[in-house]
Amino acid sequence: MGDADSVVHRQATPYRAVRAAIGFAVPALVMVAVLVVGWLIAASASVTRWDLSVLHGLESVQSPIFVALSLGLSWLFSPVVASVVIAVAAVATGIARRSVWPGVRLAVLVLVPWLGSTLIKVLVHRPRPFSTDLPHHLLTATGFSYPSGHTALATAFCVALFLMWGRGRLRAPLLAVAIAVPLLTAFARMYVGVHNLTDVLASLVYATAAVFLVDRIMRAVAARFAASHGVGGSVGFVARVR
Repeated sequence: MGDADSVVHRQATPYRAVRAAIGFAVPALVMVAVLVVGWLIAASASVTRWDLSVLHGLESVQSPIFVALSLGLSWLFSPVVASVVIAVAAVATGIARRSVWPGVRLAVLVLVPWLGSTLIKVLVHRPRPFSTDLPHHLLTATGFSYPSGHTALATAFCVALFLMWGRGRLRAPLLAVAIAVPLLTAFARMYVGVHNLTDVLASLVYATAAVFLVDRIMRAVAARFAASHGVGGSVGFVARVR
């Protein structure tokens, strides 16, 4: 029985290694693809014209509900307000789990992808839609357009919440939140006239991949730390909340 267990262990180890490598490689490649696509989009006048036609179509739909929703989500995921929300969520998570590390994990899962989206903005250097082309725009923003920072933040926050708390009875509602809130934020940023469709689509893809990559890295680092220090399963920020 011991020899059989040893054989199974040797066979399982390479499989786990390959699976782990794929877990790192896939989101990393997706993030690189988002950057490359951003360069191509920024250099394409035809894509810019198509994006503008989409925004014109949204402008033609005047709705008080859409206005309130778009302005509200733009406020909620603005840098200052979102920072407070992240801090409150991180503290609440730490208190609920009776350990500081789950709160740290949540904050890192949100902040690193958000900061990464800012770096991509600088690298791609795509201008925002011109307000003169959108006479009914609701907001005016500075900085670059690709990807949408608000959408990336909303996506990272909701996906991180799902990773941290998406178990048992919370799984279905948090999954719904992780899908609905980023999509609504993406719509909001287009409706107020500060982002293109391609900007927000890139944010949805990038931020989802980034959260999963950061999660993988944190878990791998903590597993090595636990193994080298004999901590075992007590490193709370890499354990999925159950």
